Amino acid sequence: MDHKERYHNLAKEYSEEEDKEERLLVRLSLLRLLTFFGGICIIYFSFLWSPFAGTVVTVVAIVLFLYIVKRYGAHVILKNHAHNLSRINDDESKVLDGDFSMFVNGDEYNDPAHDFTYDLDLFGDSSLFQYLNRTVTGYGRDVLAMWLKDPFEMAASVEERQKCVKELSAKFGWRQEFMATGTDKNLEKEGIDAITRWLSDTKEIVFSKVLKVLIYLLPSIAVVLLILAISGLINYSFLVTAILINLFVVGLKIRTTNKIYEELSGRYKYLEPLSSLLRLIGQEKFESPLLSGYSAGISTDNRSGIEALKQLGSIIHRFDNRINLLVGFFLNAFLLWDLQCVRQLSEWKRNYRDYFPEWLRVIGEIDALVSLGNYAYNNHDFAYPRKTDQSLTFLAKEMGHPLIPSHNRVDNDFSVTGRGEITIVTGANMAGKSTFLRTVAVNLVIAMVGAPVCAAEMIFSPVKIFTSMRTTDSLHSNESYFYAELKRLKILKERLAGEDDVFLILDEILKGTNSDDKRMGSALFLKEIIGMKGTGLIATHDTSLGDLENEYPGIIVNKCIEIEVDGVNIKFDYKIKHGIAKNKNAVLLMEQLGILDRC
Repeated sequence: MDHKERYHNLAKEYSEEEDKEERLLVRLSLLRLLTFFGGICIIYFSFLWSPFAGTVVTVVAIVLFLYIVKRYGAHVILKNHAHNLSRINDDESKVLDGDFSMFVNGDEYNDPAHDFTYDLDLFGDSSLFQYLNRTVTGYGRDVLAMWLKDPFEMAASVEERQKCVKELSAKFGWRQEFMATGTDKNLEKEGIDAITRWLSDTKEIVFSKVLKVLIYLLPSIAVVLLILAISGLINYSFLVTAILINLFVVGLKIRTTNKIYEELSGRYKYLEPLSSLLRLIGQEKFESPLLSGYSAGISTDNRSGIEALKQLGSIIHRFDNRINLLVGFFLNAFLLWDLQCVRQLSEWKRNYRDYFPEWLRVIGEIDALVSLGNYAYNNHDFAYPRKTDQSLTFLAKEMGHPLIPSHNRVDNDFSVTGRGEITIVTGANMAGKSTFLRTVAVNLVIAMVGAPVCAAEMIFSPVKIFTSMRTTDSLHSNESYFYAELKRLKILKERLAGEDDVFLILDEILKGTNSDDKRMGSALFLKEIIGMKGTGLIATHDTSLGDLENEYPGIIVNKCIEIEVDGVNIKFDYKIKHGIAKNKNAVLLMEQLGILDRC
């Protein structure tokens, strides 16, 4: 069974399971309604028969009703989980057809001033990030974006990361369970950051020895007085006095209590799925050392993150009962509810304050790695590259751009043999020069983060990438296109002067000036780069730059993407060849589009 068929069958299977759960929920809903109204009738007649029978029937009816409510809630979770799994498989089936628009595109990470991400379309619509991204948490999304923005930092552990990606690629069911558990749970940083702020706040309610005694003693007295008052053994004035005392004690700390509540209100909704994600990580047996380390990090010093997050969610959920004025009043009047919850929260903070950030980090790292594992599974024919210690070495066979579907993709061989080598790629308009430049760079990024690349074979040395391909002017800064490009080239020179391992990618140097000025300036700048032992790729229409190969043999390497012109027909093969491009197509294309009259 191929991948698409597998996704299609699973989507159908889970959709049927969702429908089954929906039908069961309808039956449980009717049963719940029947139990409620039927229970009232039976309880009424039971009390007419005898108080004892009425009491027994009331207890049984309440227990039965609560059981049905619990079953209903459990099946709502199962239905939603089946829906998520169905959607996940349906989405992946579409991805194999080239549609990945349903995933978050990471546009918020776009930065035109970054060394390479903007030029390489790493973020935004139809970007590499959108193609890779299957994260279900804001933390995971940030981690994945960080890896793509600074892959050189990841490259030191590329072999270990490849083991993780290979293992997660093989764990098909586990990956899907992880994604389904976190999908639609709104696990964004904004919601969880409130808990982090609360944990970092060192100011806590100080429970004196007297107060620690009172929060146990006063509720006990109030409950006893309530029972005695109902029994008619004491006057209700004693109970009222106890209630007023309890409310007074709660009121003493009301400002601090309200502040804590504002930070934590409703946060249990985030903690339950986080705990479930940790449980999936902790219960899975991983072979790769990095994944095993993440799994072990969930439980530190006998402090289980799974149970701790579940406990915190339960405390916050109980704390939220104060939002109902009537319920909150009675809970505080009899049980000092606010203080009980704050005491439990303070105790939790003392025990787990230092571990919470680590649990979030583990979830974020695994979340991002799951995305890479999913990408590796979908592209099982891609190769895991081999890292070499030789400086600025790049060798790729049958390399293509991973975002171009295989039936449209044209693969090429390409190599860089060491520092100081510059490949000049010439070619006509639309020949595929820019796509080739991005192909090399994108595969380098993917290789350094530890994922398989779109190639039959690839050997690389980790490098820092710098590009100048898509410079834009700025009306706000009163900055012309040409000046913006010059600033970009100046940054490149600074990078080359300060770093040994920089791979430069330039697309049409000095586009913003006239032909003669452009030709002279481009040649002079290239010579500057050669003098600094710069390494990389330069695409240009200016075939005269290819003459530098004679002046700098072994340093300048000429490559071209040629086109074939047969009368009015233009054929693009997008294949990299040795030499300098000879054919042009601008006038012919303008004629075909009706911009120019045909001669």
